Amino acid sequence: MKPIWNILIGVVIGLLSAGLILLVASQPRGQAVTLSNPPTVSGVVVYVSGAIRESGVYTMPFGSRVQDALQAAGGALDEAYLGSLNLAAPLRDGQHIFVPAAYDTPTPTREKSSATYTPTPTSSPFININYATQEELESLPGIGAVLAKRILAYRAKYGFFNSLQDLLKVYGIKPQTLKLIEPYVTFELNP
Repeated sequence: MKPIWNILIGVVIGLLSAGLILLVASQPRGQAVTLSNPPTVSGVVVYVSGAIRESGVYTMPFGSRVQDALQAAGGALDEAYLGSLNLAAPLRDGQHIFVPAAYDTPTPTREKSSATYTPTPTSSPFININYATQEELESLPGIGAVLAKRILAYRAKYGFFNSLQDLLKVYGIKPQTLKLIEPYVTFELNP
């Protein structure tokens, strides 16, 4: 019986060897896989919105300025207030550039008798978060005395705010608050 097993094992090993030789010696089938280079960032990606012709997300070359992003978005509308923007500022990846419209009376004040906000005239249409007083901060919708004090304390401890999203670092400020105050604020470092 042993000779039969030896013969069967020999046949199986022979067949496996022949199949392996055929597999190795045969021509490759199909197309070769070519690996492409991973995508590279070709610049900074910014979101431009507000009083411009075409709001959207734009990829700008490294070294571009705010003015370049506005041009890529089709330019500012006639009612745009460009005085709130530093057009020469370099762009940062992920930056949101909001171009506000010029208002005659944009600074809101809280009416004591209701929860609504009514505009009051100001010399400048925007409140600069980096230089605003407690009273000016309290005039913004959704910002009361407590949040105004927290903004001032945060600014004193950590320095100036660069964007609207930086305000989220202040305890108590939520994304909904940012939506309320966005049309009324600016973040210029040199007023």
